[in-house]
Amino acid sequence: MTRKRTFFAALAALVVCFVAVGPAVGHTAKSRLTVDLSPLIGTSANGVQKVTFGGKIGLHLDVTNPGPSTVNHVVVAVVADTATFSDASRSECAVDPANAKRMVCTVKQMKAGSPTFSVDLRFTAPASGSQVVSTPTVTVDAKSQGNAGNNGTGTTTGDPVTTVLTSSLGGALFDSYLRGTENAATSATLPQHSQVVMPNSLLGGNYGVETSVQEQSAPPLCTKCPGFETVLGIPASLVANSPFSATNPFTFTVTLLPSGVPAHYYPTGLYHDGVLIPSCTTSPLSATTHICVTSFSGNKYTGFVATGKADQNGRLGFG
Repeated sequence: MTRKRTFFAALAALVVCFVAVGPAVGHTAKSRLTVDLSPLIGTSANGVQKVTFGGKIGLHLDVTNPGPSTVNHVVVAVVADTATFSDASRSECAVDPANAKRMVCTVKQMKAGSPTFSVDLRFTAPASGSQVVSTPTVTVDAKSQGNAGNNGTGTTTGDPVTTVLTSSLGGALFDSYLRGTENAATSATLPQHSQVVMPNSLLGGNYGVETSVQEQSAPPLCTKCPGFETVLGIPASLVANSPFSATNPFTFTVTLLPSGVPAHYYPTGLYHDGVLIPSCTTSPLSATTHICVTSFSGNKYTGFVATGKADQNGRLGFG
């Protein structure tokens, strides 16, 4: 009788152990991905704090898997309320065929603790409005995280980014997030107007650069000089990891129409931050020369045109 009691007690303990441990073996802890969207232009945190209507809105997205599990079938998305998707730095990302305002990235697998999935992207700003709100999400097929009992999907929504919009001020302002070969130009009807063209590629792994070009009135550089200046703002051109260099500059054209030429004005050249810009022939771009003029032509009847190249921004005006 004692033997039987001992046998049944041992059997009961084994069953309890199996019930307590067995089901736990079949479960895998879920990973909860994080998603973070940050602005590259158009907020108070940026050097260029607005985007003109029709300009490009630049954003950077990071998705991480802190663990503990590997996840499969990940869908990353950013949707804007009024802007349309333009382009992205990764081939996994494209416009949602059902929604032109939504970017979708399909990621087959993200291992726990693996490198972050990062992408730079752009939306095209609408033709009106005061702001664009962009919201990131990441969705995981929950069945890929554990056993067959983990049905359904899990979606994480990140904090939205609000981009401030502005008009072009009658063609005098152009604020946009530009990529290689793209240009920023002000209206050709303004007395002084300009165009800036990005190089074929941007250094330092930059997908794009926040760029601002604005025409405005300014104190004349001499008593007979025109009272206009072109304000070129490219904050990245002044940092250590600049997308530009002496061998990879952006180019510019500044035009002064006859209507902007004062009487008895005889130009000495184009000036940068109040200093005469040298010729690229005699003073090419270097570690100490950051802007030079490739040509200067015109007269009071046809107006004046200056072209050049540079690796730093600043204020340009005829003197």
